[in-house]
Amino acid sequence: MISYQVVCIAKSSPENSIQCISEIGYYEAIYRPRVMISIHEAIRRIEANRLAFYVATYFGCAFIEVVRPEDGTPYLRSCPDHSQTDNLLTLALLDNVS
Repeated sequence: MISYQVVCIAKSSPENSIQCISEIGYYEAIYRPRVMISIHEAIRRIEANRLAFYVATYFGCAFIEVVRPEDGTPYLRSCPDHSQTDNLLTLALLDNVS
């Protein structure tokens, strides 16, 4: 399975909530500009075992997993590591997306 480092996020709302992340950005190749995909597309690719995404951290890398709450919309979060915050929320934030 191919894995890509997520380098930025876009949010649909200015709230500081992981559920508000609407897109993730990564570099597919050295010569290709940053690729932005929707959270729905990222979830689809992860669950189909086509791609894996991760966030680089001080301790190495934290892979991104799909969370499916019983009473809500699925979302992405990084697997827990030694930090107290979700590593996705520490990435560069692009302008809000409507």
